[in-house]
Amino acid sequence: MEVFIITFQHGNYALAAFNRLQERGIKNVQLIQTPFSIKNECDLCIKTNDRRTLNIILNEFRGVSNVYSQINRNGRNVYKLLP
Repeated sequence: MEVFIITFQHGNYALAAFNRLQERGIKNVQLIQTPFSIKNECDLCIKTNDRRTLNIILNEFRGVSNVYSQINRNGRNVYKLLP
């Protein structure tokens, strides 16, 4: 299963995007604390496992900083920056 971590320039952008997604009825997103290994960004990020939801976020919300793919290797989560 593919998991995406979307980071934003500011935490309030992530919170606002998450609230708008919830209002639209999109339930396959989570507002989480940014993982430590990519912590150089904002405190909050959005996690989703659906490419369609990822495209909605990228097309409709401003302030997206980076998108990472989460891969589980040997029981540990590894994050790869997507272009």
